[in-house]
Amino acid sequence: MTLGDLGITRGFLLALLPAALGGSLWEALGLPLGWLMGAAVVTGCFAMCNVEVVVPKPLYKVSLAALGAGVGLSITPDVAATLLVWAPVMIVAGCLGIAAAVFVTPLLARFGRMESSTAFFSLLPGGVIEMANVGESHGADRTVVAALHAVRVALVVGLLPLALYAFFPTSGDPIQDVVLLNWTHLVLVILVGVAGGWAAAQLGLPAAWLLGALIAVGLLSSLGFSSGRMPAFLMAGVQVLVGISLGAGFRRDRLSSIPGALGAGLPVLLAIMVGMAAVAALASLIMPLSLPTLVLCFSIGGMAEMVLTSKVLGQNVALVAAFQAVRAVLVNACAGVVWRNLVSQSDTSITPKG
Repeated sequence: MTLGDLGITRGFLLALLPAALGGSLWEALGLPLGWLMGAAVVTGCFAMCNVEVVVPKPLYKVSLAALGAGVGLSITPDVAATLLVWAPVMIVAGCLGIAAAVFVTPLLARFGRMESSTAFFSLLPGGVIEMANVGESHGADRTVVAALHAVRVALVVGLLPLALYAFFPTSGDPIQDVVLLNWTHLVLVILVGVAGGWAAAQLGLPAAWLLGALIAVGLLSSLGFSSGRMPAFLMAGVQVLVGISLGAGFRRDRLSSIPGALGAGLPVLLAIMVGMAAVAALASLIMPLSLPTLVLCFSIGGMAEMVLTSKVLGQNVALVAAFQAVRAVLVNACAGVVWRNLVSQSDTSITPKG
């Protein structure tokens, strides 16, 4: 079996060690999400030099399953009951993300000189691949959608942890103080997580390998069958791989072809990000949760990145994961319906490209 058979490319091999070193440097500097952001910045430099860096799919899937399993371990019976109580708020938060995209689509279409379909699917807070695929089926420009989603996740991951860390450096809301898993339990938990991720992928769920592992291990943990936490080195490795995947999206040939879309998209995405944070701040006045936890719950970042952020900042990781999962499911389920029945019929300000 060759490296190619395992999906390991020359670009990945070139970037792996520098990305890990970059992550270790950021971590040593005490920055939040150090392993992820350091790896993302280094990989982004490779990508800007047109080095194609692709994380091997099997490795990435297992890493996401490990992350989901780690979150699932925190779902005790009490936490499971709490998640059910918050379910209506999760749905509202997901709908707000969709509503924000609908509201600002005409602005991005006009100032970014793109079709409304491209603007709409670029703003929906769903997965990059999912939104690119669904958007393309509705006439959106796949390249623009993928690029703006990469920018969206990078903005949230790059700015949000720094802001929360600056204002709330010791405001953790940990769920429980748990011990490290022993090796036997660690292997079993990862196997259960991988099985759950595979099952979710077969069902076509968004962020399937993370969400499926979370649900599978969470079910066991909520029934009292397992407890503990993942070792730090494993979580560092997951951060590096997620960071490499994030940085790999910033290829120069892709970004240089859509400068107008990026120029218009940056302020629009920032506005949505700030708006959702403002909603979270208002919600914190009436909800018995810390402001950082609510900001992460309402944020429009990627699910893996927000789960990692909540873990690093000591927030309620199970609740953040649940909010992000509900939003992802809603966005993927409703994207096409919302486009056909709201945006495409009501938006008369379509500005063609060119």
